[in-house]
Amino acid sequence: MPIIFEEEFTMRVKKTNREQEPLSIEFCTECNEALDDFALTQNSSNKKAIHENFSNCKKTGKFKGEFCSKIFISEEQILNNSSKEED
Repeated sequence: MPIIFEEEFTMRVKKTNREQEPLSIEFCTECNEALDDFALTQNSSNKKAIHENFSNCKKTGKFKGEFCSKIFISEEQILNNSSKEED
């Protein structure tokens, strides 16, 4: 026997009039070749050394951008390692 609904069931969706713009972050890539395969090296897991390197880059004026690529890569490395440990 079929089920008959007396009311129309619809999904309610919140409507917004504004569109979100994608984030635009400029990563510093002044390390050039040192960034190649950086995530695969032992250096990517040494956060203290990476932050010291970043501080040195800022002091010498080498840092150009909004965010250090090595710090970003090392944070990703940490996230990847922690997700493997949970499995």
